[in-house]
Amino acid sequence: MKKLMVILAKSAKYGNYCVAGIEISTNKWIRPISHDEKIADAVPAADLIYSDNTEAQILDVEEIDFEDTPVSNVIQPENFFYKNSTWKKLGRWNLSDVEKFCGLDSTDFIFYDTARRLEIDTINNADRKKSLLLLPLENFSVIIDFRNDEKKFHANFDYGGIRYERFGIGDIALREKFKDNSCGEFFVTEKAVAALSLTNPFRDSRCYKMIATLFI
Repeated sequence: MKKLMVILAKSAKYGNYCVAGIEISTNKWIRPISHDEKIADAVPAADLIYSDNTEAQILDVEEIDFEDTPVSNVIQPENFFYKNSTWKKLGRWNLSDVEKFCGLDSTDFIFYDTARRLEIDTINNADRKKSLLLLPLENFSVIIDFRNDEKKFHANFDYGGIRYERFGIGDIALREKFKDNSCGEFFVTEKAVAALSLTNPFRDSRCYKMIATLFI
């Protein structure tokens, strides 16, 4: 089953990628995932290579061959397994094209509450389950610290008059921009649009909220 999708997220995941976007025929989020359990169903870089040897990028419009039925995943209901065939680029949009086509999402809280991580029971008890959002954010800053001798990147920002803190950052370009900075908090922008993602459970059995892409 072939679907057209505009890519809105291509974030780091276990040395590979978490890719997501808006399916053009339905105006709904979709997240293509692989069958490779060793990398938590991430998309290997090799699968993002077009026939001309260039790599799929955020805001590319893709034709992807998916399996017919969605993956059974309460936390990430947008997931579909894709077939091992070449992704085909049909064009490219900019953020204003996306906003004209589908608008931005609107929600009282980012993924059910104001915390940066969720217990699975919170998701199971929610009426409308989702793990992808495109939202306008304000007063966005990057937090850098070290844990177990590894540099960690988090984000603080405002949405809907609420301050959210220490969301993980999967945006590769944003992490690259600050990779040489020392520990601290660094202001990025007063206003931005971001694609946000909710992870499957980590080792602590909690689901974490991530900045997948920051559009500045």
